[in-house]
Amino acid sequence: MAQNNNNNQPVETIKESTFAALVLPKATPIANVLQKPLKLATGSIFKVLSGTNEEVKDSNGDNTVRACYRVQSLNSKLLPLSTEFEIKVKGQTCILKEEDNVEIMFNSKMIIVAFDNLSHWSFNGREGLNATGVRVLNLSNEQIMNIIGGNHAHN
Repeated sequence: MAQNNNNNQPVETIKESTFAALVLPKATPIANVLQKPLKLATGSIFKVLSGTNEEVKDSNGDNTVRACYRVQSLNSKLLPLSTEFEIKVKGQTCILKEEDNVEIMFNSKMIIVAFDNLSHWSFNGREGLNATGVRVLNLSNEQIMNIIGGNHAHN
């Protein structure tokens, strides 16, 4: 699953699909089809802007941790490059330390990630994105520029 770039550092290949496995109801065929282009809207590769943890109640009433990442998509086909998202990963702690957040804030560090099983929810006029996992991608600046170049919406 790894390739080598010019620096001989492993580079993770991106899986083609980041859709969560869903059982779609037969009574809503239009809504079902509208869920499928999630990857076109969000993209699959993200620049991390910050990462934190939050504690939430699980369905059984127990407290559980959830990692929250503020990101920008690098390869959305439908939204502008500057569009920010928050993606939450339940049951996992944030992969960033406070020092990472400070370095990102002062532009001395850039972290590029992909999320596993990205899914979208909408309820009472609010929406969000969840994932089952997050992976740091070791990409060179040249590879990032190739991903960005022409791969995003120009809205």
